[in-house]
Amino acid sequence: MLQIGEFAGLTGLSVKALRHYDEKGVLVPAEVDDLSGYRRYGESQVRAGVVARALRDGGVPLPAVAAVVATGGASDALTAHRRRVLEDRAREDHAFVAAEDVLRALAAPVSVVEREVDAQPFVGQAISVRVDDAESLSDEDANAVFGELFEQLQASNLGPSGQFWTTLRAGERGTVEVICCWPTLIKVDDEWGGPQTFAGILPARTDLVATWRPTEGETLPDGAAHPAVVALFDAVADRKIELGGLEVSQTVLGQSEQDYAVDVSVTIEPR
Repeated sequence: MLQIGEFAGLTGLSVKALRHYDEKGVLVPAEVDDLSGYRRYGESQVRAGVVARALRDGGVPLPAVAAVVATGGASDALTAHRRRVLEDRAREDHAFVAAEDVLRALAAPVSVVEREVDAQPFVGQAISVRVDDAESLSDEDANAVFGELFEQLQASNLGPSGQFWTTLRAGERGTVEVICCWPTLIKVDDEWGGPQTFAGILPARTDLVATWRPTEGETLPDGAAHPAVVALFDAVADRKIELGGLEVSQTVLGQSEQDYAVDVSVTIEPR
């Protein structure tokens, strides 16, 4: 039998670690003196101690080490742990790159101006998503709505008369609404397009508009706040503008992925 100090010296495990492993049931000594409480280990436990030390040095969690000591499979446990570590590292690397992309995009200059906007008739359709699941809304969802509205407008000879836009506004019971809108040539009846579609006229107004152009090769991570939105609210704060409500509109200007700009706006004054 081996005293705890001797066993520690042979296996490379500290006495403190051995006591902890005993308490957790990972590596239980062969004998414990009832009077002194001294722990003694069998010679056959040396291998288990060395394996436990190797696995812990490799970062294998203690419950997995306990399972190996009890049933074997050290190589499988180490391989599984390495796979998890590499997967975690890949996620961390992805998150690091995404954070760099966001900070680089936020550092790019954004033009913010006040713009006088004439009254504009439009039709729109709302996509409602839960606030805690807003990132699940994909470009494909919005594009499908825009495509359907476009075809209806073309078939009715109502336009569209310009570039589409989206407006974000608060919904009910923990939801947000993304409103997909097309400008029309004339005012459209409310019944046009079916129950999911609505029509209206945006009044003449003064908008505060932030325009962002990506640098060559610029990308934004999914779910990241757009730099134009951040710059817009910086300007709202700097100008001490009191917004009547949170309705942020976004328009993509341009015809290709290589040459485009993003306009984000809020209304600051009716006309």
